[in-house]
Amino acid sequence: MDKTGDEIQWAEVLARLQDELAELNEDFNRNFIKPNIVLSGKTGVGKSTLINAVFGFNEAETGVGRPVSQALIEYRIPEAPVHLFDTKGMELDLEQREISRRQIVSEIRKRASSVDAADHLHIMWYCISNESRRLESTEIEWIRSFSEYMPVVIVLTQTFDQNEAFLEFIKEELPHLPICRVLSKEKLLLGEVKIPPHGLTDLIDKTLDIIPEATRRAFTAAQKIEVERKIDSAKKLIQERLDSNSPVSYKNLAHAAEAFPIGMDVMGRSAVYLYMAKDIMTVMGIPVNRNFLKFTKEARPLLQSILLPFVASEGGRAIGKAALKYGTKQLSKESASTLAKLAGKTVGKANLLLSPVIGLVAGSFNRKVTESIANSFINTCADFLRKEISYKDYSTTEIMEKLSIGMKVRMNEEKEKIEKLAVKS
Repeated sequence: MDKTGDEIQWAEVLARLQDELAELNEDFNRNFIKPNIVLSGKTGVGKSTLINAVFGFNEAETGVGRPVSQALIEYRIPEAPVHLFDTKGMELDLEQREISRRQIVSEIRKRASSVDAADHLHIMWYCISNESRRLESTEIEWIRSFSEYMPVVIVLTQTFDQNEAFLEFIKEELPHLPICRVLSKEKLLLGEVKIPPHGLTDLIDKTLDIIPEATRRAFTAAQKIEVERKIDSAKKLIQERLDSNSPVSYKNLAHAAEAFPIGMDVMGRSAVYLYMAKDIMTVMGIPVNRNFLKFTKEARPLLQSILLPFVASEGGRAIGKAALKYGTKQLSKESASTLAKLAGKTVGKANLLLSPVIGLVAGSFNRKVTESIANSFINTCADFLRKEISYKDYSTTEIMEKLSIGMKVRMNEEKEKIEKLAVKS
């Protein structure tokens, strides 16, 4: 059976929208390479505690590692934008240690020769217990050997006093390597004296200075210490995607959605806000459904929280008032037609997503409005991260519901400001 003209046109519209989504995904992935972090050091120096403090999961959650060699185990944590590698062999006898060192160096060199940056081992955190104040000559040899082929940061774990003698010793032996003194977990001393965690921010900052640029966004998403870093990362991504000169942008996605039939065009343009939300959640390290279609279903409350402040309870009459107040000249012809077609409809749960928002979604793409809504969502995500310490235990649907509640409050606060931005454009 031959397709009708409408069916062919509809297929072309969907194909164009899918192409824009695919380009956005490819562009995102190029700058969201998961960093490969090698953890090395003796057993008992606090590597697991460090991982939990920085990334928010413990060793048990990493699951069974994949042996890269007898001396190197790879852990890929579900939904975490980071890969961890653990070295083995320091606990063995001298002969076996040397075999382990050669295997690790061989793997580092092999991966360094790959044309794919995702294969490289990007940084090593070599952990030494400051409490034990012991660093064997074999360890020094290991560290020097590894640092010839990859960046190494010395992490002095279990640091809870101000004695700097051990630090100075390490500086003399390994003068060119950065050193971070950290306490990953609160330490309780005699007399109920509590030493709070410290030094983790320094480790994160030094790591970000060292690892390749293409891995920084993913590392920022993975770490749980610096929320401000996550905010800056999200804002930078949004600015890149709003750049009108970029071949891959939200504007292009919005233009692809403009071809949707009247009424459905609002749904099409809603994809811009939903995709933008998905981007923000990803770079801020909040669990999100990778399947965009499934995400859009989970994100319906979020979209409603964005639209709802602009739609009065009177339903269709509010739309007419908006058109009268701002004038159809402020909207595109297509938006005016949408307003006219929907004017008689009641705004309820059934058709809330088809309600125009004074040209914000139903109108043509508006950079300032989109940026304002994006910043509101970034701040909503930041509030969530600061409050929900155990959010990893929530389902993606539960997380979306919490974000939607926070976004609704912010959108009500920003309503007048956003309306003015829409009218001025």
